[in-house]
Amino acid sequence: MKKQILCYTDFSKNALNAINYTIKLYEQESCVFYILNAFQADKEASDIEALVPDPENKNYITAKKTSEVGLKNIIATLNSNAKHTYKTLSNFNALLYAVKDTIKNKSIDLLVIGTNKASEIENEDGIPTLSIMEYITDCSVIAVPGDYKFSGLKNMVLPLDYKEAINEINFTELLSIVNLYHPEIHMVHIKNEFNLNDHQLENKTLLESIFSGLKYSFDTLKLMNINKSIHLLIDNKQYDLIIFLDEKSNYIGNELPRSLRKQIDSHLSIPVLLLNIKVAA
Repeated sequence: MKKQILCYTDFSKNALNAINYTIKLYEQESCVFYILNAFQADKEASDIEALVPDPENKNYITAKKTSEVGLKNIIATLNSNAKHTYKTLSNFNALLYAVKDTIKNKSIDLLVIGTNKASEIENEDGIPTLSIMEYITDCSVIAVPGDYKFSGLKNMVLPLDYKEAINEINFTELLSIVNLYHPEIHMVHIKNEFNLNDHQLENKTLLESIFSGLKYSFDTLKLMNINKSIHLLIDNKQYDLIIFLDEKSNYIGNELPRSLRKQIDSHLSIPVLLLNIKVAA
C-alpha cells in the first residue's frame, strides 16, 4: 500500500522546500503526495460566509482560481518519480480544519510543513507554523526548516526520559525512514533523576527490542535544563533529523514539546519528526 503524505502549502518558499525535501526523503518508497492549499474568500467575512462558499462571490472566485493555479504551478516544478503520485487539493476552509479534515478523509500517514525563517513569526495564514503540530494527533508530522536541503540521513537523535508510552506501533514512521537509509539512532536521555525506576528500565528494554538489528546508541545529558539540552542537540551538526515522541499531555514533565515550540521557529536548523503517541484513555 502506498504511503499517503499530505504537504500543506501557502505558496511560500518554505512550504515548497519542505515538499521537495520530503520527495527526496521518500524517493525510494511508493507514495501519494497530496498538495493542499486552504483558502478563504474574505478574511473579513462573517463566520457563516467563511464556512459556506458563495460560488458567485467575486472574492471567492478569485481566491479559488489563485489557489488552483498556485497548486498547478507547484506540480509543474516537482521532480518526476515513477513511485510517486501527486494530487492537488484546493480547500475552502480555515487552515487547521483543512489539514485535519484531509488527514481524516485521505487516511494520511504523514503531514509535511515548512517552518518559517528566523525573521518570521507567522506563515501567510497568520499561524505560527509549528503550532499546527500541537493540533495534529492522527499522524506523524515532519517540519522542515526553510533553507534545509536533503542530503541523506546518517544520524538521528531521539530525546527521551523513558517515561513515554513506548509501543512499536508508535515508531512505524521512524522505522520506515530507518529502513530506507539505515542511519544510527542516538537515543538521548535528558536526565533529571539519579537512577531510572522500574518503568523507565522496562521502557529502555522495549526500545532495545524495537530497534533490534539496527544501529542505535543510548546517551545521557545529565541534569541540564531541558530546552537548553534540546537546542544543544539541534545545533549539533552531526544530526540530520531530531525525533520527538508526543503524548500531547505528558512529555518530559509537560515541558516539551509545547515550550519548545515557543522558541523553535527561530532556532530550528534541522528537520523535526514528531511521532504522535496513541495513549489509552
